[in-house]
Formats: sequence, C-alpha cells, structure tokens
Amino acid sequence: RHSGSSSSLAPQRMGACPSRMGGKRQRGDVSAPPAAGGQVLQVCGPSYVETLRGSLLGREVALICCGEAHEDAIDLTRRGCVIEAEAGWVDVDCADGHGFDPDEALAEQGGLTLQGAKSWAERVLQKAAEDSDDSDDDDNAEGFLVWEATRAKAKGRARVFSSELERSAKFQLEPGAIILERGDLDDEAREFNKRRLRGDRVPQEEHDALIGRRKLDRLAEGVEFLDDWLLRQVGFEEVHTRVILESPIHPDEVELHVDSSAGPAPPAHTCLRHIEVDSDADSEDDDDPDDGTGAYADYFHRRLSAHLPRECVRGVDPRDLGDAGDDEMRGAFQALQKGHPPLPEDAEVVELQLLNAAFAVPDIESDEGTEDTSWKEHRAEKIPPVPSWEGYFSAAAELLYYSPQVKADYAPFLARCVGSRKAAWNFFEALYFRTIPEAIAAINLGTETRPFAQTRSLAYQPPGGGPLFRRLAVQSKIPVRAPPLERCLKARGSNPPRTWISGIADRLQKAGCSELVIAVQKWFRESVEYLLTDPKEADEEGDYFAAWLRACHREIWDDIDKSDPAELRRKEWVASQAHSKNKKKRHQLRDITIPGITEAFNEFSKFDPAKRTSTMRERVLAKIIVDAFQLRLVDISMVFAIADAVLASPSDKPVVILLYAGEDHTKSVADFWRKRGFASSGLPGKGQIGKNDWEDEDPRGLDFPAYLRDVRNLFPVPK
Repeated sequence: RHSGSSSSLAPQRMGACPSRMGGKRQRGDVSAPPAAGGQVLQVCGPSYVETLRGSLLGREVALICCGEAHEDAIDLTRRGCVIEAEAGWVDVDCADGHGFDPDEALAEQGGLTLQGAKSWAERVLQKAAEDSDDSDDDDNAEGFLVWEATRAKAKGRARVFSSELERSAKFQLEPGAIILERGDLDDEAREFNKRRLRGDRVPQEEHDALIGRRKLDRLAEGVEFLDDWLLRQVGFEEVHTRVILESPIHPDEVELHVDSSAGPAPPAHTCLRHIEVDSDADSEDDDDPDDGTGAYADYFHRRLSAHLPRECVRGVDPRDLGDAGDDEMRGAFQALQKGHPPLPEDAEVVELQLLNAAFAVPDIESDEGTEDTSWKEHRAEKIPPVPSWEGYFSAAAELLYYSPQVKADYAPFLARCVGSRKAAWNFFEALYFRTIPEAIAAINLGTETRPFAQTRSLAYQPPGGGPLFRRLAVQSKIPVRAPPLERCLKARGSNPPRTWISGIADRLQKAGCSELVIAVQKWFRESVEYLLTDPKEADEEGDYFAAWLRACHREIWDDIDKSDPAELRRKEWVASQAHSKNKKKRHQLRDITIPGITEAFNEFSKFDPAKRTSTMRERVLAKIIVDAFQLRLVDISMVFAIADAVLASPSDKPVVILLYAGEDHTKSVADFWRKRGFASSGLPGKGQIGKNDWEDEDPRGLDFPAYLRDVRNLFPVPK
C-alpha cells in the first residue's frame, strides 16, 4: 500500500529503450526461453496483471498494470515461489559444547527416541505459542530441542527451550547430546532473516547477489521473475517502453527552495510536549524479520536501473522525497543544499542541550541497538532527510501502519492551522496543482500557530510539571517534524516554487494537456472524498479500521486475531482470544465506525490544543485524514507520470508503459484510464491474470498470455 529514477526534465533519448547489456532484438527473439521439458516459463513478481490499451496524445499506448503485495524478495524466491516458510528441525553446530540452562527449559521428557523427541517438542512449542499469543502461526513455532542419548537409535532425555535463549559456556552439553532448532528449512532465508532480526544491515550488493542465485534455482523449476521478463521485452525498435514504479523520486527532478524570511521552526507547543513517551512495539512485531529492506519491489527497481537508461525507469512515489532508502540517493539529496545557507539549528535541540536534559527512557542512552537506535536511525542522523512538504505528511502512513508506538500528532495542526474541511481542500489542491505560496496562504501558519504544526516534540514534559526530558528524534520514522517553511524541495526550475507533482501538472498544461490536468484534479478530489466520507467502508484493505481499533477500542484490539485487517473490517462479530473455547465471548465490530472528514473537523473544532493534549481518537483521526490525501497523491503521480512518459516519446511508434506498484494504486490508476477510453478489448480474460487474494502456501508463478510474452503483440490497438 505504501515504499532513483529518471527526470523527465533531463534530455530524453528518443527511440527504443535498449538494455545496456545488448542491442535491439528482432520479432521472435523474445518469446520466453523454454524451461526444462520445453514449457514456457511462468513469471513471478506481480500478484496480478491488468493490461489496457488506448490512445493518448496521438500515440497508441499499452498500459500494463502490475500489482504487487510488497513481498520480500527472499520469500518470493523460495522453492516453488511459495512465500510460506517450510518449518522443520535443523542441526545446530554445537562443537563448542555450549548448552542451555536446564532450569529455563519449557519442558523436559525422558525415554524418547530422537524422532519421538521431535514430535513431542513440536507439541510443546505449539502449546507455548498458543499460550503466549505472540505468534500468528502457531504451527511454525520456533525453539530449540536438546536430546541426550548415547546411541543414535537409543532413547534419551529431551528438553525444549525458547528460540529467544542463547547457548552459554556455563552449561556444557552431556557427551553425545545434540541440539536441533525448529525453524525455516530454507537455509539462506533462515540466516538472512536472523541477521535482520538482530538488527544487522545486510548490504544491498550481498542481498542482490543472493537473490540472483535463488532466481537461478527457480528458473530450473520453470519460473522467471518480472525483472528478467522485462529486460527481455525492452530494446525493440518497434515500440517505446517505459517503466513507472512506486519508488522514490530521483534527486535530479527537484531542487532546493530557501525562504530565509520564514525563519526556523519554533519549539513544539506544550500540548505536544505533554504527549506520553513512546510505548513498546506490539509483541508480534518482535518476531517479524521485515525491517523495511529486502522488498522485491526495491530489488526490481535496482535491477532495472542497473540495466536500462535512466529515462526508461522512473520512481514516482513523492512520500519519500528527500528521505530515500538508498544511501547514494540520500547523498544526492544532501548535495542539493550546497551553495545555500546551512539548515538552522533545531530550537528544541538547543533548548534541551542547554538544560542538559536526560532521556525520558533512561536505558536508551546506552545505545545498544534498541529499535529506535537501529541502523536506520543512525543513517538518518548521518545523512538527514532534506525537508519537503511530502516528507512532512509522509509520517502519517508510518505511524498508522508500521510504528503506532511512536507518539506524534497532526491533530493540533488540523485544529489550529487548517481549521476546516474547506481549508484542507484549498491547501492540498494548491500544494499539488498550483504553487507552494498559494498553499501556505490557504491555511494559518503564522507566528502564533506554527508551534501547533509540529508533529512531535523532542521534549517530554511529565504531567504535573518538573524538568524537561528528551525524546528520541526517530527521524527514520518522522523525517520532517514541522512544515518546511524555511526551506523545502521543489520541482526543478519552478518559480514560484511548486511541489514535484505540481511541477509535472504545470509542464503538462504548458504542453497543451490542460483538459487532462483538470480531469486528474477532479478525480483526485472525488477519490479522496470517497475515502474520507466513510473510511471504514472505503478502505477495503482494512488498514484504517485496524488503526482505529488499536487506538480507540484497545480492549477489543488486544483480545482478537488481527492478522488480516481486510477480513477484520468485514466481520460483524469476532471471537475473543482470551475465551477461545466460549463462543458467547465475542466482540461486535459491526457498529464500530470511523467518522468522515466533515464530522472529524467538527470534532477538531471542539479541541483546543492550548488547553489540553489530544485524545487517542483525535490523533488517529488526524492521521487518517492526512494519509488519505497522501495515498491518492501517489495515484495522481502515477497518472501524470504515464502522460509525461507518453508525451516524451516520439509519436511515430506505439508506447508500452509498465506500472509496478501496490495493488491499491494500480487498480486506482487503471480505473482512471478506463474512464479515459482505455480498455481490454481483444485481450483474453479481459486483460487480467493473477488474483488479488493469495494464500501464503500458493505458488506465485503466473502464466503470461501470448500478448505479454511479446509485448509487440499488443499492437495495433483495436479501434
């Protein structure tokens, strides 16, 4: 749902988009290479593909929308392209003789053969997982088995230990004892995920080499990946191919705007300083190795960028503008500040340093790898984000979906600086379709209200007064804490300054595409209004409803299975996990609703942040409102990028646009272009393959039809 490419402002190489590894190919050269037995290869990478054809700006265009489910590359490249890990017992090298403290055993049993000990241990671990409620997959519960016997087929004593324990030289193993670990049977995936769980940063080069080797294993099974398929499709002189990705915008598309008259951001208002300190992450997150790196989408982007000219591959997700995950790109954003005055010192940092304030949570000062002192946070300190309006609003998604334990708040901003639904629309439409000064003029960001616009204070003021304490900046989660009035990234060459998306809109209008820009703006308003009229009903993925339950109905949230937000949103009743054997103990979800944008601003009008801190309800409601605008911002970015790519292509040949993004975005974009005359006419299965709802045990390979095995077969477009 939610995270370098080319600048269309840079000189475009017209013509085909050849691979850097080879020249142009002739028709017939590109049909998928046969696998063992001569069968055509399946393709793994997208969850589903929808193909539309139509006419745009005088050119025939084929739009291939590839929806992806944000899976990790390490999981997609498992045997059979089944992302579910196959659990089993793995030998542990215990030549050093180190064992576990017997007193910490979960269970102990004598008189068991090795096979019997394994079966017994699996039951023990499954029961422990069920009792702890920490695991969504009790059948794959992890842990250690120590089996002591003098002969391989003899019976011996078995002990089971938690996977969280570490072996110690204090507890030596008995002669002949062995240790087995219950876990992922995929050796490469197991070790890779262990490193991520430890907080290690796996270098991209190492990760990509690993994925390359695993893809060769899948190729032997008759499956190739979307990146390899695409690299075989490019380079035809008959068509122009462009790729648009839900990836960060390249630094060469923007430049820095500085307004020294605005002055630095003031300290956050007291209402933000009184917000409680960050809580612990949910326990289920502790066992999730996903650290935000390793996604197949990121690998896909890197692979294409390494083999295709820049103008052929474009990242269009503005939410990470100035805060890219790639170190080289972060450095390029930093370079945009050269020649400008240095960023003013943060007023709160100065204040807290003068007070020699201690951390609100004392143990973080040890800096021993807690979540908030991870390598991502160290990177943000070393190469800080460059301020942007997109970055200021991007934290809403992070806080709603991934880091709800981090305390930050847009409610004072919406209540005191925006003030009404009408003002919100005036602001965001000016920000995305007109100029930054027009957007700022639409709301109240004067001297008295700017402190309310901070989303997080670096200071914590305990209830009842007392000394100020320090909070962590968590810049990896909240890259821009205050509206970037003093400086921000803007569309390259824009004057007055425009955001990146507004710069594209302006360019398209000047190229004679005003009608398209007006249609996109109308579609943007309709899409956001639909999403915010009834957020529970409109957000089919259930993310808003899950966030609402967590914040406003915590007693329910803590007692239910929340592993599938989309299913949770549809349920009228849900079982209690604390009373799983009593069917009468359940929670009603049917009548739980989320206020729409009009009701939300009515609530904000009654909230005076000068007198109190916001409630959990007000905080989550504010984040949902902000996120809805950002979510649809990504959609209009993709629509504009498609038009921009077609406009930059010569009119003498048809154009193929491949869009690879989250399913929510690709469906939304496809819906827009269908309303503009694009259709699947003449394509089997209405131009759709794959499905929206995959089970973890489903093989992810897709059978591409003939028109995708050679994209030139998509033309001519039916009249």
